[in-house]
Amino acid sequence: MTIWTWDQQHREFVAGGAEGELRLADSWLVEEGRVRAFERHRRRFSAAALELGCTDADSADFWSALIDLIPRSGEWFPRVEMLGDDEPALGFRLRPAPTRTDELRVWIPPFADPRQHPRTKGPDIARLAELRRQAHEEHKCDEVLLVDENAFAVESATSSLLWWEDETLCVPHPDLAQLPGVTTSLIQDEARKRFVSIEHRRIQPEDLSGHEVWLVNALHGIRRIRAFSGQLNYECAGAPKRFWEWKVWLGAQMALV
Repeated sequence: MTIWTWDQQHREFVAGGAEGELRLADSWLVEEGRVRAFERHRRRFSAAALELGCTDADSADFWSALIDLIPRSGEWFPRVEMLGDDEPALGFRLRPAPTRTDELRVWIPPFADPRQHPRTKGPDIARLAELRRQAHEEHKCDEVLLVDENAFAVESATSSLLWWEDETLCVPHPDLAQLPGVTTSLIQDEARKRFVSIEHRRIQPEDLSGHEVWLVNALHGIRRIRAFSGQLNYECAGAPKRFWEWKVWLGAQMALV
């Protein structure tokens, strides 16, 4: 992994990481210089940074310099970030892309979503990483399903939640505290183009039983939940044709930056 910090005065990235608490972050998959929905990631990060008073995060020279740091070969999972409080610093981490999967086991913990900033990507990353470690080591699961104080499913530690009820694509209700996911927004936009019915709903984990359930994010694209563990234990049926069709479509959305 290589780390840079944005030099506001000289308008360039310099080697080395900035100090301070992580305030914001955004990541995306890079394959041979191609990225899926890069502009959406850029807009999400810039908008959140501007709300915190960091105007450089929306500047053309910042993003142009960042793009120049992205290799045109290989597979990467870079992260742009903002750290610090009084004088926030912008940074960029170039990380090799982890192994991607199509299916996963998900732990449902016996407590509510512990995030302090559920609508902002960044401040809770360390807390969520610890939850995923616990899921892996204690429950042999790959992910954690986050539920609110009313036991409604919200999303996972790293992914947006989607599920199918017959031919209807279901999305957690916007009143539930969740991140504005880039990948789920792409899928929903495509569903509308295909005249697929979309419903915003509140659902408890036990009611997901019997449905095709997806977790979607920038790294893995679409993954289907193969099994739940914890508060709810059951195995899901085999992947339907629809799952693979959407996987292929999403994979074709990569474009050069």
